[in-house]
Amino acid sequence: MLKKIGVVAKKDSKEIAAVGKRVYEFIRKHGLQVVPEEAFARSSRLSGGTPLGKIKADLIVALGGDGTVLKVAREMSSQDTPILGVNMGKRGYLTGIGPESFENAFSKWITGEFQLEKLWKVSVLLNNRLVGEGLNEALMTATVPAKMLRLEISLGGENLFAARADGLIVATPTGSTAHSFSAGGPVLETSLTDLVLSFLAPLQPVRSLVVPSDRNLRVKLGKPGQGANLSIDGRLERKVGLGQSVSFRKSSNSVFFVRFGDSFLQRSLRRLSPESEAI
Repeated sequence: MLKKIGVVAKKDSKEIAAVGKRVYEFIRKHGLQVVPEEAFARSSRLSGGTPLGKIKADLIVALGGDGTVLKVAREMSSQDTPILGVNMGKRGYLTGIGPESFENAFSKWITGEFQLEKLWKVSVLLNNRLVGEGLNEALMTATVPAKMLRLEISLGGENLFAARADGLIVATPTGSTAHSFSAGGPVLETSLTDLVLSFLAPLQPVRSLVVPSDRNLRVKLGKPGQGANLSIDGRLERKVGLGQSVSFRKSSNSVFFVRFGDSFLQRSLRRLSPESEAI
């Protein structure tokens, strides 16, 4: 029996708050309990506002762009709670529907006319201690602008090669259509369990690599070089010093998305190349 629906909306947008309030009222008309995220509840003057990390629900409706969806994926209390992303941004790769389609989509969700798509996360460790997990990517950039990093890369305990670059993106298949793609990396199908390494302005001719996520990928900051900022899904997490190592591997945690007929890869390719819609 469906009981609770969480609603999260991007902050500081009157347009999104207005759509969020309509979504809130529509769900209530179906006799379901709605739990608004606290910032959304406050801006829309709704009762029952709850911190995102404490929302316990059967579904979370996320209104915004990819940043809002990534925030929900990072902070929600249960990784098993599916997300229905409503695109209020520009491209919205992680979202599934537009605001004009919400009522029809939610009605289909109630009657079970949907699919769940499972997208895995990457675990990021600094000196063998977990820093966080990313649905899209981890990014390492020099702490000093216009300086390069010396990246000593090993896979499965064996030295692979050393590279000099302005930065490095380590992306999941989900994140392969984001910053990694812009940096020249390939697009991966989301059922793959590989990671993409995309180098930012590298000195060597190798611009990207695809490696298995179960082989203990390790990146050490070598000398001479700079320390790095380590960000996960767009949020700065740590400073990495010279001689320190960052490791990446497939997480046991995944995120579930409500879909209505097409997959993340299908929608992403359409948005990357509008001409493909004619196929």
